[in-house]
Amino acid sequence: MLAMAVLSLCRPLAGLASAGLLGGAGLMSALLVPAPVLALPEAEVSAKLDTILLLMAVNDKGQPRTVAAKIDGRSVNAYLAAISIAAAEEITAGKRYGLDPKVAKGLRFAPVSLARFNMLLGPLLKAKPKDLGVIVPNPAQMAVATTLLVAQNVPAAQARQLAVLQPMIFCPEPGLLVSSNEGPDKGKQFVPCATEAEFVDTIVQRAIKESPKIAATKPKVVAIPLNSFIAFLRKEPESRVGKLRVMPSGRMVNLIQQISGKQPGIRAQPATSPEAKPADR
Repeated sequence: MLAMAVLSLCRPLAGLASAGLLGGAGLMSALLVPAPVLALPEAEVSAKLDTILLLMAVNDKGQPRTVAAKIDGRSVNAYLAAISIAAAEEITAGKRYGLDPKVAKGLRFAPVSLARFNMLLGPLLKAKPKDLGVIVPNPAQMAVATTLLVAQNVPAAQARQLAVLQPMIFCPEPGLLVSSNEGPDKGKQFVPCATEAEFVDTIVQRAIKESPKIAATKPKVVAIPLNSFIAFLRKEPESRVGKLRVMPSGRMVNLIQQISGKQPGIRAQPATSPEAKPADR
C-alpha cells in the first residue's frame, strides 16, 4: 500500500501541458539530446527514468532484439518495449507496427526500467542509426490521454495520434507536493507523476477534498507525451524539475515480483495493482 500526505503546491509544469508536445513513435532522440549546463544532472535524470517500468522484447539470451516493423510509415528494424502488460499483449497479438504474426506471437519480454532500456539501446543505435527504439503506449490509457490532451488545447486529431503513438506521463497541475509516510523515502517531498492517470487523479481529488487553498487553484491531471517529459527533465533547470517523480506502476511492480528469479523472457501475465491511497495526516 502506498501512503502519502498532500502538503502544498508548486508549479514545475507551467506551460508544458499545452506547448511543445512532440509527435512520432521513436523515443531515442529525446533520450540522447545533450543536457544544458543548468539542467538536472544526468545521473538524476537517469534516476527519474529508472522508476518508469517497461517490458522489453528480448532474445534467448535476455538481450534486446530487433523485429521488422513499420513505424511512422517506414519499414525499420525496431527494438520494442511496452509501458504496460496490456501493451505487450497488443504486440504479441499482432496489433502493432505490422509485425509478422508468427514473430509477434513468439516474442518474449523481460522487465527493465526506462533508464536501463536507454543504456542498453544507446550503443546498439549508435552502431545502426537507422534502427529505432520504440515504447508502446498503454491501450487502457489512450482514451483518457486523448481527453486530457484536448483539454490542454491540443487539436483533437493530434491528440488522438499522440495517444496512439506515445506513452503518457500523467502529472498534477499545478504540482502537488506530497510526502511519503513510509519506506526509505519517508518524509521526502516530491510531485507525484505516473503512467496511469487514475493514480494521479486519486491524489488530486484527495487534495481538493482536504485543502480549500489547493481546491481554489483548481488542480487537475495533465497528460505529457513521454518524449516531451524526458526533454523537459533534460532541458529545464534543476529548481523546476528536481521534485518530479514518476511513481512505478503497481501492476508492473507486481509482475516483476512474480517473475523475480526466473529466466529472462517470461511471458507477461496480468496482475492486479494495489490501491494508491494517500494516508490520513
